[in-house]
Amino acid sequence: MAGIIIQKAADQRALRTFALWMGWAISAITVFAMMSRKANVLEFVQNDQTHVTWLIVGMFILGVGVSFVQAMKLTTEWFRAYRSASLVESKGLAGIQQRGGRHIVDHFVDALHLIIARNGRADVDALIDVEFSAQHRVSQFVSLLGNLMITLGLIGTVLGMTITMNGLNGALGSLGTDDTLLVEGLRSAMNGMGVAFYTTLIGSVLGGVLLRVFSWITDASINGLQDLMLRTCVVHASADLEPSDERDLRALDASMQHLQSRVELLNLAIKASREEMGYLREEAGKMHAELGQLAENDPIRKLAAGHARYALGVRPNLLSRLFYRRRD
Repeated sequence: MAGIIIQKAADQRALRTFALWMGWAISAITVFAMMSRKANVLEFVQNDQTHVTWLIVGMFILGVGVSFVQAMKLTTEWFRAYRSASLVESKGLAGIQQRGGRHIVDHFVDALHLIIARNGRADVDALIDVEFSAQHRVSQFVSLLGNLMITLGLIGTVLGMTITMNGLNGALGSLGTDDTLLVEGLRSAMNGMGVAFYTTLIGSVLGGVLLRVFSWITDASINGLQDLMLRTCVVHASADLEPSDERDLRALDASMQHLQSRVELLNLAIKASREEMGYLREEAGKMHAELGQLAENDPIRKLAAGHARYALGVRPNLLSRLFYRRRD
């Protein structure tokens, strides 16, 4: 009962990354909805002729997608890490067999087994950094997208100010001469101010705040996984990581226990096979008896038996006739 409660608590802790990611995703959707309602962000993005905001929103969607996939993968890694830590705590590192899976925790455990099999000394810190380096790079990529979005927002600001200055220049040039050009110049200047403000707003909020927090969530989850694996190895598997005769004896004992369990499974399989063969033999005997009864009551068989007796009775007469003809 206590083991089940501990396992449930571990499963709940393993879901923290996904729960935190989903909570922040709901917050991001709420913030973007408020921006769209009060500042008409969606309308401006649709009518943006510079397409800078399109790039910012596209990068944000890409970053959120990558971060979501990474959060799901890290949640799976947390489940496997807690189960591996429980096995190491109860049985030592020898209690976990080599899995050869595609998960990072499995790769880490398999690497430790390989080092132990070669009687080497494991550098746990370096091995953890190597195994989790790919996930750190993914998290850094999401953070890089956030920085690029801020940069694009600044570029949009400069571009918008340039459009504003050109519009004001045209409006001032047509002042007192052509009211139509004056209005068009002022309209162009206002559009430029809109580009400057909206690109800065969208880039700083989506990239500088929302996407960076997504990157922080996954990065913190990776660091937590590294701490869990490191603590498990240092506290519960330190004796298995140092080359010694005792470690070899423990590994041999674990191998013998594993072999014994395989032998027990094989004995159970053989016993089950014998029972199945006995059942099959009984069924075959019953089938043979039933076929014998059907054959005895078959009229065709009786007719064939009569023909056989007649043929045996006629055959000696035919042989004697042939014999006397040859003598004559």
